[in-house]
Order: sequence, then C-alpha cells, then structure tokens
Amino acid sequence: LICIYGVYEADKIPQIKSYDIVSPKIKESTKVVMLSDLHIDTGVSANYVKSIVNEVNKLKPDAVVLVGDIVDGSPQIIADQMNELKKLSSKYGVYVALGNHEFYSGVMEWVLGFGYMGFEILANLGMKIGDTGLYIAGIPDINASPNSKMKISTEGALYKADKDDYVMMLSHTPKVAKGLTKDNTDIILSGHTHGGQIFPFHYFTKRANEGRLAGFYDVNGIKMYVSRGTRYWGPPMRIGAPSEITVFNLIPEKK
Repeated sequence: LICIYGVYEADKIPQIKSYDIVSPKIKESTKVVMLSDLHIDTGVSANYVKSIVNEVNKLKPDAVVLVGDIVDGSPQIIADQMNELKKLSSKYGVYVALGNHEFYSGVMEWVLGFGYMGFEILANLGMKIGDTGLYIAGIPDINASPNSKMKISTEGALYKADKDDYVMMLSHTPKVAKGLTKDNTDIILSGHTHGGQIFPFHYFTKRANEGRLAGFYDVNGIKMYVSRGTRYWGPPMRIGAPSEITVFNLIPEKK
C-alpha cells in the first residue's frame, strides 16, 4: 500500500505552492513560477510534460525559472518532450540555471538546445526583468561545474545588477557560492534535494546539503528557498516529499 501511494505521488501533477514576498525594491507586482528537477528522460511522456506546461501557463506568470536538472538525456532522444516544454509562456520569458544532470547529459548541447527553444541560459549571467525592479541571475551547478570548463562566476552573474534591484539568484544545489552576500543577493532559489523524495532518506539528504532539505532558510542574511522538485529521479516514488510547482508573488512594499 505504501509503494502504491508512493508511485501515485510521483506520477500526479504537482501541487502549486504560492508565497508572497514583499520588498521595497520591487516596483510592480511580479509573479515568478519556479520548476526544478523535472528530470525529463525517455520514460516521461510528451503528454505529461504538456500537462505541467498547461498548469504553469494557467498561472499567467511574468517569468518562469527552471532551476536545474530539467533533463536526463541528449536533446535528440527527448525532442518530443522538449517540443512541449518550449510552450512555456510568460510575459518576460523563461530562464534556465544548469543543474548537475545537465552536465551529465552534455552541457554544451543543452546550452544550445535551450537557446534554440527560446529560453535564456543564465550561466554566470543575469538580466533585469522589465521595469519590475527584479533582477534574475544564475550560476552553473556548484557540484558539477568544477569538473567542466564552465566555472562559477557570481561576479559575472551580478554584473548588470544595481544596488536597488531585487536580486533573485538561481543556483541548483542549495549552497551559497563564493561572492554572494546579503548586500548583493536577496533570495536564492535551489532544488536538487527532492525534499528527500522517499522517507526516511530525508535525514541523509539533509545532512548531505548542509542541513537544507526543503522550504525557506536564512543563510548569512540571504533568504533561500529549496524546492522539493517538480518530478522525481530514480525510483518512481515519492513518500513524505510531495512534488511542487512554486509561485513567488513579488509585491512592492507600501510606504
């Protein structure tokens, strides 16, 4: 019965979790939808990806962020699934941070692949989001990038940010990269942990990620949010760690 429940939890459409964040740096109300750890491979149907995309598009986001481990496999073998994913729609676009599984699946192929889909690749880059006051930046996965030719540069990611911008940093693994402080970063969005995915692995996952498993954390004055992930990896089960589509409603602080 527990296994049946776990399989059901893994295959169902993720629940939507919504949070309001108020800041004087935000100039106009902005909705950011976060997906992470989709792990799209040949075992995922294009229809399932379509259902996720439909859920996101119904939210009418201003920006969509994909915070790593989106794929497991080369662009050629999951082309049908990617044709559905590229239908994600938002006012200011879709932004991607690279996770460790993008590196395992051929990182340069995916940099080109995501670019072809019309997504913005934030690998040591950042962008102002219209006149909202929001600046979205991204760095490659902290664990995987040291073994590749793609190094981490928080300086590059924050290069175009102004002091009065609300800086949202996309970093797949929930660790604070060198150079990020409360003075230059307001919130870090991460995934990677899957919230433990299958109880009782929560305990070991938390220990392996500096005490972070899921939800909000305060790390040296920086707000961090760790998603449980939108899908799963490995055994098709989730027990005690429901998947999620996360919505951040960024609201201007009233004077």
